[in-house]
Amino acid sequence: MEFPVPKVLSERNLTLAEVRDILEKIESKRELTNFERYTLEYARKFAKIEEPAKSRQIVEELVRTFDLPESIAVQLVNIKPRDQGEVRLILAPLNKVYSDDDYRKIIELVNK
Repeated sequence: MEFPVPKVLSERNLTLAEVRDILEKIESKRELTNFERYTLEYARKFAKIEEPAKSRQIVEELVRTFDLPESIAVQLVNIKPRDQGEVRLILAPLNKVYSDDDYRKIIELVNK
């Protein structure tokens, strides 16, 4: 079965919970392509936060509270770091200094 190539209308960083939700809705309407099916399996397996709305809320709170780029906030939600070392690695590309208290607050926020 041949599927038409979708036209990109806009781009947005999505959490794995949001990806899973979108692909499950598409799956209820039509057969998924191989790429979509593999992506859905990955999102189901690795999404650490189940609710798409909750994951988006945490992303927005990270962006607002810590002035993070959305892409970094989405990574934090997807990975759900458990210690400061993991947070440091994710934030390293920003070349910005964060305090130990900031790292703790980020961990608390993504794990609440």
